[in-house]
Amino acid sequence: MNALATQRKFLIDVAKATFGALQGEPSVLETAGDAQPDAVEHLLEAALEWARLEGASMGAEALEEVSAAEPYMPYNQTLSLLQSACEEYAKGGASLEVPFDANDPGWKEIAKQKLKAASLPKHAFAEHTSVTDFTYDLPEDAVVALFADWGTGEPTAQRVMQQIKACQPTHAIHLGDVYYAGTPEESREHFLDIIDKHGPSKQSCQYFALPGNHDYYSGGYGYFDGILAAIGQEASYFNLRNSKWQLIGLDSAYDEYALHEPQLEWLKAQVEGAGKPILLSHHQAFSPYDHRVTKSQLLKKTEALLPRVFAWFWGHEHRCVIMADHLGIKARCIGHGGIPSIVPYGAPIFPDVPVTKVDERAAPDTEGTCYHGFALLRFKGGSVDVSYIDEYGNPFYEEPFE
Repeated sequence: MNALATQRKFLIDVAKATFGALQGEPSVLETAGDAQPDAVEHLLEAALEWARLEGASMGAEALEEVSAAEPYMPYNQTLSLLQSACEEYAKGGASLEVPFDANDPGWKEIAKQKLKAASLPKHAFAEHTSVTDFTYDLPEDAVVALFADWGTGEPTAQRVMQQIKACQPTHAIHLGDVYYAGTPEESREHFLDIIDKHGPSKQSCQYFALPGNHDYYSGGYGYFDGILAAIGQEASYFNLRNSKWQLIGLDSAYDEYALHEPQLEWLKAQVEGAGKPILLSHHQAFSPYDHRVTKSQLLKKTEALLPRVFAWFWGHEHRCVIMADHLGIKARCIGHGGIPSIVPYGAPIFPDVPVTKVDERAAPDTEGTCYHGFALLRFKGGSVDVSYIDEYGNPFYEEPFE
């Protein structure tokens, strides 16, 4: 069993043990007089069923093929919150090695408080009042770093940020996901602190950030009240534009794989303006590899606008994939900022989405994991030079946008 499979098994074992330890206890989520069963138990029970179905769909062999060097990141809110609790518990000096004592009062309190976030209402969505809201000037010679799925705080993510700094960007834009669950603590420690220590100075570089699904696993409070407040961003969507180009950031996670209203109205006004639109989002509009995109409303919502769109960068899939023009746009997946995954073996699940190039190089010091990296856009009037750069400063691929 490789390290990733071991991590997955451990997390599920922790969830099972915690579920057993909390059964019958009064819920921290119950309101006065509520006779419903423990809400925390329900969350854990549903998460364990999700894990069972995930294991059945992946199979043991498929999990073993995934890189052993990266942390297991479940696509499940409760398990992500439990991972966040594990990290906080370990900071207190407690051991998380098996055997794990789920009856420890300290662990039970931390777990309950973290899982409580699953029942909280999402942070209020900041809406425009005019279609000119949330628009910013982009210099004609701007240098923009795009990075995604980056918020781990790990040494690999630090190296990515150091390479971004070396490129001296005027703007740096994160396309979402601070792990494990985007809590206020994680938003500070895995995002803001790493930028302050390793990134370009805020005096020379303007930061922007989009939310991902993990940012909303704890309600989005770490994102809105922590990250956006620290970087001076007004909302979770925005437009950076000059006379030739627009970089339009969208929130595809408040309503996952969709656009929370009234974003679509605002987006229509942006793409109808001057300058070639380059869209930015956390989630994919389409994918050669990821079956979850088949349920997406993101493409359905934006399809009528695609004839006006020049390119679209996104993350969510932890890969660097350069796709050939599809539906008239240049699609680029750059979700390899913090936890790059190998591309599944064999032909793409959706061969209608053409693939030009995939970064499958094995990084030298991370047990065969693919390289971490980011995209750099150098604006030069009517053209943009795009480079895909790894954590050691080596360009993987370069292309012009004209």
